[in-house]
Amino acid sequence: MLSDEDLVRQARHGSTRAFSALMTRHQGAVRSFARRVMDSAADGDDIAQEAFVHAWSRLKSLNEPSRFRSWILGVTWRKAKTRLRSHARDRARDAAWLEGQAQSGEAVGEAAMTAMQLFATLPQDQRAALALCHGEGWSHTEAAQILDQPLGTVKYNICRARTALSARLGGEDDPA
Repeated sequence: MLSDEDLVRQARHGSTRAFSALMTRHQGAVRSFARRVMDSAADGDDIAQEAFVHAWSRLKSLNEPSRFRSWILGVTWRKAKTRLRSHARDRARDAAWLEGQAQSGEAVGEAAMTAMQLFATLPQDQRAALALCHGEGWSHTEAAQILDQPLGTVKYNICRARTALSARLGGEDDPA
């Protein structure tokens, strides 16, 4: 079995078979991460596809071919951030509507929320850090490299995400 480094080198010389092997090897991680970061599985799948298309066209910019997996996850994260930003106006409009619905002060029934809906309530940086470290098993250091954030920021985002999810699930109150 060829290493990622060997496959990247072949793909850089035009081998679609080598790039296809890279896609096959890493598509599960890329799709899983994208689905966790995005609001829906369909959006996650679209982002994963966009990430691989982008990777094919920018493969020569990969400085360390042996780090293809973390590089493609970084590409995925940047594509996801772009998509999430483009939906910001829709989210703001939806939030305003929900706020109007919650005027009575009643909390939304957390028991009815699915795990994905709960996860989607987190800010995107917290969602991404939690998805990489707990969903994909990456270390905090690796997540920091993928997300292009300082290590302390990743750790902080994971802590804040855990606290927020715990509070929403009826755990301890948010200390913020």
